[in-house]
Parts: sequence; C-alpha cells; structure tokens
Amino acid sequence: MLQGICLDDSQSAVLAKGKSYYLFPNGSNHYYVSKFPNKNAHTGCYEANMFAIYEEELWPEEPEIRKIELDPEKVYKASLIWRRQGYQSTELKEYYIEPKGTHAYFFHDQELTRCGGCYPLHWFTGFVEVTEENEQVSEEMVLEFEENDHIYTEDVQEFNGYEQLSLF
Repeated sequence: MLQGICLDDSQSAVLAKGKSYYLFPNGSNHYYVSKFPNKNAHTGCYEANMFAIYEEELWPEEPEIRKIELDPEKVYKASLIWRRQGYQSTELKEYYIEPKGTHAYFFHDQELTRCGGCYPLHWFTGFVEVTEENEQVSEEMVLEFEENDHIYTEDVQEFNGYEQLSLF
C-alpha cells in the first residue's frame, strides 16, 4: 500500500487535486485509489502519473524476543519502548502492567482502571515491581494533606462587557 497526492483531477469527478489517497498498484501504470487503507474500498482505477507518491516512513524494527519471567500475581511499572506502526496513538512512556505469560495488560493509572491494551512483554523494558508499601505511603500522604491543609477558593466572576438578554 502506498500513499500519494492527487496532481490531476481532470479525469475524475471523485478525486480532488491536492488531496491524499491510498494507492494500490494495478499493473505498472495504474493504481486503485481509496480514501481508506483498504483495497476493496477503492473509488476507481487511475493512471499512475496522476499521483505523487509519498516516501514511506521508516519504522524501527521490533525488539528481539527475549524471555522475561515475571510473577503474574504482581503489578509492575515498565517503559513501553516499541509498538506496531498501526498503534502510533499509544505513547512510548511508563505504564503499569499485569503480566500474562508472554504478554502484558498495560494500564495508564496505578489503580489499574484505565486499560490501554495487551502487548508482548518484549515491547517493554525496565520492569519494577509496584509494592503495597509504595501505595500505602502515597495514600498516607494524601490523607495527611486532606486533614492538615485546607484549600480556600473564591468564586470570582469576570465582567465580559455584556449581559444576558432576558426574554420573559
């Protein structure tokens, strides 16, 4: 699958000049053209000279599969170092993980309520066990903050220079 920009829309009513499309080769001089990354959803077959092809983005290779033995009953904190090209929306950062064999469910929060998905363990590195002592210390700090510190806020309304019109 290639991507390209339409240079000439004179031979089609469905193509727009300057718009990006997915291109699927049909012989050496033609492309099936689609708005979606699916060959079966094409809008027609057009000459190759109607499109300027994007240079394909280089994607790093998947890390080597290595044996990682973690206790499936424990929660770990680890850094996601790689993901497939289709998962660009998943950030490469630290997550809380629950290992399950060769894979792990990863979570955005320590309470394990916002699951991000399930990826192979070799996509993660820097495994650190999350212990209950760490959680208890942070809970004590929050309770201490709530008991000793009071936050006062004032309800300040800004003047915007206009008033709401009352009809009734």
